[in-house]
Amino acid sequence: MTAHLYDLALADGRRISPYCWAVKLALAHKGVAFATTAARFTDIPTIAGGGFKTVPVLEIEGETIGDSLAIARRLEQLRPENPLFAGEGGLALTQGLGAALTAYLLGKMSRAMVVAIHDALDDENKAYFRASRERMFREPLEQVAADPEAKIAAAREAMTPLKIALRGQPFLGGEAPLFVDFQIAGLFQWARVIGAVDYLDGEEKLAAWFERLEERYGETLSATKG
Repeated sequence: MTAHLYDLALADGRRISPYCWAVKLALAHKGVAFATTAARFTDIPTIAGGGFKTVPVLEIEGETIGDSLAIARRLEQLRPENPLFAGEGGLALTQGLGAALTAYLLGKMSRAMVVAIHDALDDENKAYFRASRERMFREPLEQVAADPEAKIAAAREAMTPLKIALRGQPFLGGEAPLFVDFQIAGLFQWARVIGAVDYLDGEEKLAAWFERLEERYGETLSATKG
C-alpha cells in the first residue's frame, strides 16, 4: 500500500500545515509509504481536479480524501493494525475534544507567527494569506503579532491540559501514540518548521513527549521539504 499527499508549502518548499503533519505521522504509524506534492495556498482549488478547500488531500487505494480526520478514519479501515483511535470511544474523543483542542491551540500559537509565515510566502500567496488571515483575525497581521511575548505566554498557558495529561503517561494516547498525539505534534512541528517561536523550549513534559515521537517517526519529521 502506498499513498500520495498534497502538502502545504512555503516559497522555499518547507512544509507547514499542522494537519498535513498529523497525516504524515499517521501514515508512518501505519507503515504506509507515501510521497508528497508541494502545494501553495493558491494551488489548493486545483488539487486532484478541484473540489477541495484545504489540505491535506490524500490519494490512496484509488480514493482521494480530504480532511485530516477523514483520512485518519480511512487509514484505520484500510490498515487496522497500529490503531489511531483505540476504539469507537477514542474516535469520538479525537473528533470532539482532540479536534477542538488542536484548533484552539492553533489559534493561540499562530498569533506570534503570522508575520513570519507571511514573509516566507511568494508574492501571490502573501496577498492571499494577508487577506484571508486579516478577515479571520479582524485586524492587520502586524497587530495580530504585536507584543509577541504576551502572545507566546498565552499560547503556553493554553498548553496546560497537555502537560497535565502527560504527567502519568508517555503519550496523550497512553502507552502508545494515537492520532490525538499526531494532531498536537503537528502544531509543534509546524512551529518548528516556521522557526519564529520554539514552543518546546523550557517545556519539559512536552519536549520529552515530542522526543519520544521523534524516536519513532524521526525520518518523517526530518523531511521538512517533502
